[in-house]
Amino acid sequence: MKMLMMALAIIALAASPVLANQCPLLVKQVQDATAGKTDDASKKAVALANEAKALHDAGKHAESVAKADEAAKAINLTLKKK
Repeated sequence: MKMLMMALAIIALAASPVLANQCPLLVKQVQDATAGKTDDASKKAVALANEAKALHDAGKHAESVAKADEAAKAINLTLKKK
C-alpha cells in the first residue's frame, strides 16, 4: 500500500507541470470561440473559462482543466489538448 501511495504521488508531481502549461491554452480556446458572441451559452462558457483561469492562477491545475472542459461543453467546443 505504501508503494502504491508513493507511485501515485510521483505520477501526480510529474503531471502537474503538463497541466500547468495546458490551462491557459484551453482557456484561450474558449475565449476565442466566444469572442463577440452574446448568447447565453457563450456567456456561461466565458464565466466558466474565467473560473478556470482563476483556478490555474491558484495552482489548482487539474481543477482548472476540468473547468475549461466544462466551459467548452457549454458551447459544444472540442478542446485541443497537449
